This record gives sequence, C-alpha cells and structure tokens, in this order.
Amino acid sequence: MKMFKVSFIFILVILTGCKSNEIYYWGNYESTLYDYRKEPNELSLTKHKNQLEFIVATAPVKNKRVPPGVYFELGMIEAKLGNMTRSVELLNLEKSHFPEATTYVNKALANLEGNS
Repeated sequence: MKMFKVSFIFILVILTGCKSNEIYYWGNYESTLYDYRKEPNELSLTKHKNQLEFIVATAPVKNKRVPPGVYFELGMIEAKLGNMTRSVELLNLEKSHFPEATTYVNKALANLEGNS
C-alpha cells in the first residue's frame, strides 16, 4: 500500500509538471515581428498589425491574457497610421492591464499629443 501511495504521488508530480503554465496568448507574434524587423515594409507591418489584433481578440477566448506590451505596440502602430482615437484607446488599455507601464505609456501619450 505504501508503494502505491509513493507511486501515485510520483505520477501526480510528473503530470503536474507537464501542464502548460503560460498565462499569456502570444499567437504568431514572434514570426510576424521578425518578418517586420527583417524587412520593414507596408506588407510586413500589416501582417504584424493583424497578428496583434488577432492576439487581442483570441486571448480571452483561450482563457489567457493579452501579453504585456501588445496593446502598447498596437497603439503605436495605429498612431503611425493616423488612427489617434484608436491609439489612445489601446494605450489606455495597456495602462489598465499593466499599471507598471503607466509612466512609459503616459510619456508616449504626451509625445503623441505634442505631435498632433
């Protein structure tokens, strides 16, 4: 009986270690960011922007969180494209989901307001 308990605990520990602990949904972020950094053009920017939007839409469906910086990055892309209302909305989402980014986001917002 003692051997059964030890075996059961051992198997339980092993199976617990197999569970994914990833709390964020990253989608295909690495690939599209790499492509955009490698060849920054309108097509690679559009693909990366679409991936960021996909992450924001899909994370809740998968019961995961949007990763830190995704709202910020998407907001800066929207600002680059001239969509200031959407940009500010996304930057504020970054602040609300990641309060530790408040100082950085506030500086970006101030910079955007100065360039308007």
